[in-house]
Amino acid sequence: MIDRRVLAGAGLAGSALTALLAAVGQVDPDPQLSHVSLTVSDFAVHDRGGATDTAMVVFGLSAWCLLPALRQTAPRVLLALFGAAMTVAALAPTDLGPLSTTGYVHRYASMLAFVALPLAAVTLRPVSRAVRWTAATAAGFAGLMLASATLADRFLIGAAERYLLLAEVVLLALLAARVRRDCPARPVRSTVSHA
Repeated sequence: MIDRRVLAGAGLAGSALTALLAAVGQVDPDPQLSHVSLTVSDFAVHDRGGATDTAMVVFGLSAWCLLPALRQTAPRVLLALFGAAMTVAALAPTDLGPLSTTGYVHRYASMLAFVALPLAAVTLRPVSRAVRWTAATAAGFAGLMLASATLADRFLIGAAERYLLLAEVVLLALLAARVRRDCPARPVRSTVSHA
């Protein structure tokens, strides 16, 4: 059986790898793309199966690494939902033009993931100040992204989403560090025989 601390450590490492892959995915799939006005998913369309898609899968798997160590039902369910939604969003690409069925699946899976992770964080008791503020930051940028998409003709939607994703990666890292800290270390077995 895998040690829960090891799994939580894998979740923490996965958060760092997600950030690295996401950054790589933003470097020049097409020089004409705007980081401010286009979403991360728009960038991923130009690099299908590349760093951004991989980052999304790693992000989802990193959340799942924390599940065996969680005892509270609400955060466990929400974190499992986040991991599933993030994986589905990676496998179902968006469209650059009018949305196909796959594009709608991507959109709603992404929205579900953006909501599920902050909710998982604030339902894991006790909630630290860092987690509370990071979750609030993520919620704020999610609100800005929604406002941009519905009221402002996608003005600055790319910037809002990138800050949202940064907050969510930090949030998962904070959760992984908390879960790892809270897992009891396995005692070291002595190999010395006693007479």
